[in-house]
Amino acid sequence: MNKHIAIIAPLIDTSEFNLDFTLRLNPGGRDLSLLALYETIRDGYNPAVSEMGNLHSEEIPSAGYYLQGLLHRHNYPSTLTAGYDRETIASLGKNDLLAVVVSTTMIIAPESLNRLISDIHNELPGIPVIAGGVFLWKNYLQYTRHLKSPESYPMHSGLYFRPENSAFAPDVMVVSPHGAASLLMILERLQKQAARQDLPALLSDIPNLAFAGKAGFEFGPRTEEAVDYNSDFTRWDLVEQIGNRVPVRTSIGCPYRCGFCDFWQLYPRIFLRSAESLKQELTLVKQRLGTRQAVIHVSDDNVFITKKRIHEVCGAMEQSGIRNWVGFMRGGEYSEEETGIMVRSGLKLGMVGVESGDQGQLDRMNKKQKITEVKKGIEQLDAAGIAVLMTFVVGYPGETSGTVANTIGFMNGLKLANSIVNYQVYPLQIFGLSELAGPDIRAKYNIRGYNDSWSHNTMDSAEALKACHTLFRQVTNVPYHYPGESHFFNRGRFRPEQRNALFALRHRLTISLLDNEPPATRTGLLKQMAEIMGFDAAIVEVMPGELVYLPEQER
Repeated sequence: MNKHIAIIAPLIDTSEFNLDFTLRLNPGGRDLSLLALYETIRDGYNPAVSEMGNLHSEEIPSAGYYLQGLLHRHNYPSTLTAGYDRETIASLGKNDLLAVVVSTTMIIAPESLNRLISDIHNELPGIPVIAGGVFLWKNYLQYTRHLKSPESYPMHSGLYFRPENSAFAPDVMVVSPHGAASLLMILERLQKQAARQDLPALLSDIPNLAFAGKAGFEFGPRTEEAVDYNSDFTRWDLVEQIGNRVPVRTSIGCPYRCGFCDFWQLYPRIFLRSAESLKQELTLVKQRLGTRQAVIHVSDDNVFITKKRIHEVCGAMEQSGIRNWVGFMRGGEYSEEETGIMVRSGLKLGMVGVESGDQGQLDRMNKKQKITEVKKGIEQLDAAGIAVLMTFVVGYPGETSGTVANTIGFMNGLKLANSIVNYQVYPLQIFGLSELAGPDIRAKYNIRGYNDSWSHNTMDSAEALKACHTLFRQVTNVPYHYPGESHFFNRGRFRPEQRNALFALRHRLTISLLDNEPPATRTGLLKQMAEIMGFDAAIVEVMPGELVYLPEQER
């Protein structure tokens, strides 16, 4: 009988790149989504109920579900969690553990991984910790680039494979795009070997591994993986529990080469899963769900890579019978037939990387899009009843107060029939694999620094953050996306005019907190929101606590 495996697959990192205007209800600590405010007022500001609201941290990313299905297929019992607090980690030790497997797919900063691994070692001493996933693969590619050309690609604080991080490292790291074969070989070796003190010696012949040495990181032999993504997908029939958010990957890679992005470097070869393969996986999901409702979250970089792909993916979704899904997609115009296919398939939300409302910025970013077409496409989706979450990058080389004003004008100029569009802003991050890290582009724009501390010819990182706040204050036509927001609740509970009024009041409420206006101002705004929601505004008077705004550095 194989020993137990604990799988930790965080969905939300302790660091985040997007600008969150996080309002928390106090007491209770619940994010101020419309759903949270509605339930909090309905329940009479009962902290015992309100504390139940921020559950998105327990959603499992796709890598976690895939790992559990893989391990169960090979007869390893397992426990899967997205939680990375010390209490959750300690609770995993109630089983007779062979190892802890950590997915780094949603980890974005070295300090976050260091903290997680240190907590695991402290709470579960003596248990081998194996880590793999996108974060490590991305950093390995950066590291090899640095080794080939140290002057052009110097080490910086965002690079994980630096000597100072070795003291906090996992016991074994799988550094590859997929890594399943290497992981299974590691577990088989651990299962057969009683003494496991010298893991590098025990596992030295297994390909695509890294270990922390006294002077830094050491890398073993490498081999290219052969993966058939049409057959190697999540085994939903072997997953112990399935949540209300079901991640599915329909393709691997992205053909576009946006200047700020590093995703395309990870999987340069595009793989589109066949319609039959998608149907097989969705059938497993449907069988596990039964009559229960859930949302398919397509985790591709771009679900509609081609026009043909709209028909293939939407057709598979429609035939599955689930017909309730969200996905990442490029902006652009769609035909009436294409939007009709999306609606019939059950597409509820499209996450669209607009990135800028200024055509010059889009050209410099290599977006290969016309802002007029992007505007038309968003309006088409909204008119068809498909919600849209737009994302914007602020601070790319060439950004000025004028280009930011054009982005503000773009959003305020959208003609939206159903009021189901919102947005997020991301202060520019200079990732080590992006075009902005290359010597030619850095020289062209006089770029200095990396990650969230940088400058170039037209802006620096501090000015970009200020520009994000300016944009937030001046965009009045489209609401910002707040943590915990539910498009499904908002559309089901409130009419478009109610949503617009509530979004406007919350926008004003956030600015009131940012500007430290008197508490009476916020009470008045909450009263108005309560009345629009159908409650007696007098209930706001008995609110026992206050709203709290959390600056970025305190989250």
